[in-house]
Amino acid sequence: MLLAQRSPAKAILHFQRIRPANLETKFNLTRAYLLAGNTAEGLKSATELSNENKDNVQLHFTLGTLLASEKQYRAARVELEKANALQPETFEILYNLGQTYLRAGEYPKAELTLNRALKLKPDSPEALYLLAQVYSEEKKSVDALDLLVRAHKLAPQNADIIFLLARVSMSQNYFEDAIPLLESGLQIAPKRADLRAALGESYFMSGKTEKAIEEFNELIVVEPSAASFAFMGLSYRHLGRFDVAKNYFQKGLKLDRRNASCLFNMGYIEERQGNHAAAKAFFQEALKSNPDFSEALLELANLRIASKKLDEAAELLRRYVKVSRDPASGYYKLAMVERSLHQNEAAQRDLNVFQTLSKNSSTGPYPYQHLFDYLDNRAALSARERTQLDLTQLTEQIQMHPDQPQDLYLLAETYLKLGKVEDASKAIAQLDQLSANDYRTQTGVGVLLARYRLYDEAIRHFESASRANPDSDDVKFDLADAYFRKGFYSQALEAAGHVSVAGQQDDAYLALLGDIRAHLGDTARATEIFRDAIRRNPDNDQYYLSLTLVQLRSNDVRGATQTLQQGSARIPGSGKILWGLGLISVLEGNTTQAAERLERAVELLPEWAGSYSTLGVFYYETGQIEKAREVLNRFKGSNAGGLDVNRIEEALSRAPAPPASAREPMSMVARQQLLQLALSLAERTL
Repeated sequence: MLLAQRSPAKAILHFQRIRPANLETKFNLTRAYLLAGNTAEGLKSATELSNENKDNVQLHFTLGTLLASEKQYRAARVELEKANALQPETFEILYNLGQTYLRAGEYPKAELTLNRALKLKPDSPEALYLLAQVYSEEKKSVDALDLLVRAHKLAPQNADIIFLLARVSMSQNYFEDAIPLLESGLQIAPKRADLRAALGESYFMSGKTEKAIEEFNELIVVEPSAASFAFMGLSYRHLGRFDVAKNYFQKGLKLDRRNASCLFNMGYIEERQGNHAAAKAFFQEALKSNPDFSEALLELANLRIASKKLDEAAELLRRYVKVSRDPASGYYKLAMVERSLHQNEAAQRDLNVFQTLSKNSSTGPYPYQHLFDYLDNRAALSARERTQLDLTQLTEQIQMHPDQPQDLYLLAETYLKLGKVEDASKAIAQLDQLSANDYRTQTGVGVLLARYRLYDEAIRHFESASRANPDSDDVKFDLADAYFRKGFYSQALEAAGHVSVAGQQDDAYLALLGDIRAHLGDTARATEIFRDAIRRNPDNDQYYLSLTLVQLRSNDVRGATQTLQQGSARIPGSGKILWGLGLISVLEGNTTQAAERLERAVELLPEWAGSYSTLGVFYYETGQIEKAREVLNRFKGSNAGGLDVNRIEEALSRAPAPPASAREPMSMVARQQLLQLALSLAERTL
C-alpha cells in the first residue's frame, strides 16, 4: 500500500522488518529503493536478488523491466539478457531487451534484437514502432518510414506512431504530407503538445506562417514552456517583426534561462540589428547550453571573422561542419579562413569537400507528394523488390541529374545490396570522377566497400582519403582495419601506427591493435591489450571473445576457459561467449555439452553467419548430416550473410558422412579442424 501511495521511503522501513524475506518482499524492497532515489542500494538489492535466483526467468524479466523503467539501462540489460539466455526467442523478452538497448543508445544491438522479436510477431505495431525509432536514430529514414506505415495501418489510433511517422517525414522535407497526418493525431490526442508543435512547424516550413502562429498559440495554452515560446518567436522573427519575436523569446528565457533556441534567436536578432557584442554573448550562452547547436556555431564564427579572429573562427567552423545537417557553406567559409591563415593544404582540402557537397541538389520543403500512399504500396513489396524499386528510381534521377554525388553513392549501395558488384563499381567510378579529391566522399565509399568485403577497392579509397586529409585519425583507423580484414597484418600495423597519440587511446583502436598483434605472433602484447579492454569495459562480450581467440591460437585452452567463464558470469546472455564455450567443449571432448552450447549460440546470435556454420560443421563431423542440412536451411532463411551457401550445399551433398557419433568425442584431428574453421570465421565475420 505504501508503494501504491507513493511513499517509498516508508515502504523501505516496512519491507526491512519482514522476516524471513521472501522473493516478493525482496523485489518490492528493490523497487522501493529505486523509487525513493536510493539508486545504489536499489542496484545492490537487485544484484543480490538476481544472484539468488539464477534460473528464474520471470524474476530476471521483471527485474529487467523494473530497472529499465527507472532508467538503469545497464543493469536492466544484464537482467533481460539473463532472461533471454534462459528462454531464447520469447517475444516479450526480446521486445523489452530491444527497447532497453534503444534507450541506452546501443542502436546496432537494438536493431538485431527487435528484428528477432518481429520474426516472432511480424504484426506487432509496438515492435515496429520501436525498430522505426532505431532506424530513425541511425539516419535510415526510408527504413523507418516503411515500418511506421505498417505500424500505422495496424494501429491507426496510436498517437505515438503518428507523431514519429510525421517527424521522420518532416526530416525528409515532406512537411505538406505531415500536416493531415498530424491533424488526425490531434483529433485522437488534442492535448499532446508534441503533435501540436510538429503541426505548427510543418505549417511554418510550408510557408503558412499565419496557420503556424495559430497552432503555436494553442501550443502555449496546452504547454506554456520555453520551447513553445521559442516556436512562436521564430514565426514572428521570420515575418520580420523582431520586437514581437524578442518578447516571446524573453518569455521563454524567464521559464528556462538556458533554453538554447531562445538564446540563439535573441542573438540572431541582436546581430541583425548591429548589436554585435550582445549577439556574441547570446551565441556563447546558447553554446554553453548546447555545444552542438550548429546555427550558433556558424553565427559566432561569422562574428569572429568580422573581428579578424580567424583562428577562433576556424575552430568554430570545424565544429560546425561536424554537426550540421547541411555543412556545405561551413566548408566554404572554413576554406576561406584557412586560406587567410596561409593554411593552403587544409584550405584546398575543405574547398574540395565544399565542391562535392554543392553538387548535391539542395531541396527545400516538398509540395504535397502523396508520400504515405507511395509508402503503403512500397510496404507490400518484398525486401528485394523494394531495393529494385529504389534502383529504378535512382537510375531515373541520375539520368536527369548525372552530376550529383549523393545519388551515385546511393546507386552503388543499391547495386551492392542486389549483389551486382560490377555495376556498383561503375557507379563508384563515376563518383570518383566527381569527388576524387574529397576525403569525406572517398572515406564514405571505402566504408561502403569494406562493409561488402571488397577490401582492395576499400583500401584504395582510404588511401586516397588519407592523402587528401593526412590528419584524420578516422581515415587511418579505417585503412588499418581494411588491411587487417584483408589479411595484410604488417601493413595494418603500419597504418595503425600513424594514428595520433590521442586516437590511440580509443577503445576501438586498441581492440584492432590487439587483433593485429595477435596475428603477427605478439601474443603477450595482444593479451595485455584485451585484458586492459576488459577492465575498462567489463560488459563488452567482444573483448572476452577476442582474448579467448588469442589464447586458443596459442593453445592455452585453460586460459581461454577462464576468460569465457569470467565473461559468462558478467554477461550470461552473450551468444558470442556461449559460442566460445561451445568450442571449449569440443576441444575437451564433451560432445553433448558442445551441441547444447553451439545450438544456444545460434539462438542468441541468429544474425551471425559464424554461429550457423560452426554448428553445421560440428553436426557434420559428428555424423548428424540431416541436422547439418537443417542448420544450413535456417541460415538461408535468416538475414545473416558472409557465407557461400551454394558451395556448402554442394559439399554436403557430395561428401561421405562420417559414422554417427553424436555422443562420442570427436577425433583430435576433427577437433583441430573445427577450431581452425571457427578462428577463421571469427576473423572474417565478426
